[in-house]
Amino acid sequence: MMNSIKRIGIIGNGAVGLLMASLLANDYDVTLYGRSGSSDPLVITRTGVTEGTARVSLRSSQTLQETDEDLFFVTTKAHQVEEATARLSGKVPVFICSNGIAHLEYAKRRGFHLGVVEHGVTKRGHEVEHRGLGRIRIGSTSGLHPLSFQESPLHIVWEEEIEQVVIEKLFANAIINPITALCRVSNGALAGSPYREIAQSIYDELTPLFAQQVSYSYIETIIERTAQNRSSMLRDLEEGRPTEVDAILKPVIEKAEQMQISLTVIPLLHKLILGASASC
Repeated sequence: MMNSIKRIGIIGNGAVGLLMASLLANDYDVTLYGRSGSSDPLVITRTGVTEGTARVSLRSSQTLQETDEDLFFVTTKAHQVEEATARLSGKVPVFICSNGIAHLEYAKRRGFHLGVVEHGVTKRGHEVEHRGLGRIRIGSTSGLHPLSFQESPLHIVWEEEIEQVVIEKLFANAIINPITALCRVSNGALAGSPYREIAQSIYDELTPLFAQQVSYSYIETIIERTAQNRSSMLRDLEEGRPTEVDAILKPVIEKAEQMQISLTVIPLLHKLILGASASC
């Protein structure tokens, strides 16, 4: 299977897109699709736990032709997914790697597949800092045969139960991001009081909403493993950028409304983050 993938398109040139492009460029013909293209190759510099430079093609997503690639990874923010994938039919595998669950039903409806990125990464311009090694976990809810990739620090692995993985990541994001952003603490603080109690109350509100079981010990593992990290939502607030709170918490609030389950903590956190980002 490995040899059938030669050309990879990455839609979205944020931190994750640049990291993936720079590491995949060693083994594949990689094209990065962003808001605007360039006739010159894009030079991506990588520092941190992996170091190096890579040259990749940069094209406008408006010129995207599905047949130009053997596979696509979509790394845009969640609210940009539908626009970013409008020109794709699903004949070529498309893996949506955005945060939250807003894209779940959309992916199923379009015959797209799912990905979860566990690496820590930030960017400045075309320079990315690879802050933490993890995996990129991909899978399909529509019967796509498992795909394998050349071994690389991205550590792309196939997951049979990808929806479970997406829900687990949602739990981690919905718990860790809002608390760290509002309280201005690194992830590790959530292991102790008073943050742990807030984390537990978010977890208690999330649990009845999903058929998938996510244990609190899984959340504790993530907190421990990323203890030194400052969450993306905290960094967004500090740097005056819009947060992904709508992508992460809004679909949860809507799901609870549909199921007629009342939430108190999650809607409050949602409003507090919106308020905090408006005042930045």
